[in-house]
Amino acid sequence: MHIAQSELASHFSVPDGAVLEDVSEEFEIDDVKAQASAKRYKIPEFPDGDAIARVPGMMVVARKVMEKDGVHGTFAFCFKGESLLTIQAMQFDSQRTKILSFERLADLVESTRADGVLVIGEMWTALQTAREKQLGTVLFPARDRLDRMEALSVYAVTRDGRQAETVCFVERGPNGEARCGETTGIELGGAMNTMIPVRKKWKEMESRGL
Repeated sequence: MHIAQSELASHFSVPDGAVLEDVSEEFEIDDVKAQASAKRYKIPEFPDGDAIARVPGMMVVARKVMEKDGVHGTFAFCFKGESLLTIQAMQFDSQRTKILSFERLADLVESTRADGVLVIGEMWTALQTAREKQLGTVLFPARDRLDRMEALSVYAVTRDGRQAETVCFVERGPNGEARCGETTGIELGGAMNTMIPVRKKWKEMESRGL
């Protein structure tokens, strides 16, 4: 069990006073179940290495899951070097609870002393408008835009400052089936903003000699 100070407190939305709750579940690492999943999704082998090294291979796995099931949950993997420490399933119904979920992930990073985190999940994305490019910002989140596009993302950060992200766009067939497009690597993608609590936690740990 991982106990952190945030688990002893409630989180509230300032505008309406609603209690914010995220839903997460930590999975035990089971080699037998992993082999069964690999057979079900026709995955030749799971990638190895640290969080950064596993990004391309985990995208291969994620694409197969997406095309077979039509959906992909959000999962966070915590590493110590090349060793996988924990797998966390994350669910959130709003941007506020999403932020809270990644704050909780940062607490897990501290309690396990993880030095790498990899996240797989679906996301909405959209191209910057001409005005947004001019201002160097995003005025409207992709989730609120009519021209939004569905994508699958795999990204990772490490305590020593490295990061990697790959994305593939998802198209839907006439019956809702998922078709994954070409995988591309990107730099400074918006998904990386979710890792801010993790990076902040590592800096705090460094200042405390952890």
